Amino acid sequence: MFSIIIRGGTPIYEQLCGRITELISTGVMNKDEKLPAVREVAKSLGVNPNTVQKAYTILEQRGLIYSVPAKGSYVSGSEEGIMSLRKSAMKVFTDSVKNALACGIEKPSLIEAIDSL
Repeated sequence: MFSIIIRGGTPIYEQLCGRITELISTGVMNKDEKLPAVREVAKSLGVNPNTVQKAYTILEQRGLIYSVPAKGSYVSGSEEGIMSLRKSAMKVFTDSVKNALACGIEKPSLIEAIDSL
C-alpha cells in the first residue's frame, strides 16, 4: 500500500506522510477506514516502528487521521483537514507559478507543464 525510497533524499516519515495524505485527499482511503498497524507498516517497509509512528503522529496533528487507544489509527475524513491541506498546496503552487513567471517562463509553457502532469 505504501511505497518509499530508503536511500532517497526525503526522510522516510515525510514520504510516508505524503503517500498517506495523497491516498486520503484523492479518496482512495475513506472516512473511518483503518490504517495498517504501525508494526505492520514498519515490517513491510523494513523501517523502525518509531519512524512510522512519527508519520502517524504528524498526520493526526494535521487532522487527517485519529487514533483510538488499543484499536489503531483511522482516516478522520475531516473536511477541515483536507481543505487545509489543499489550501497549503495551492499556496505552494501559486508561489511556484509566481517564481516561474519572474524567471521568464511564459504562461503557455506553464499550462503545458500542468497538462503533462
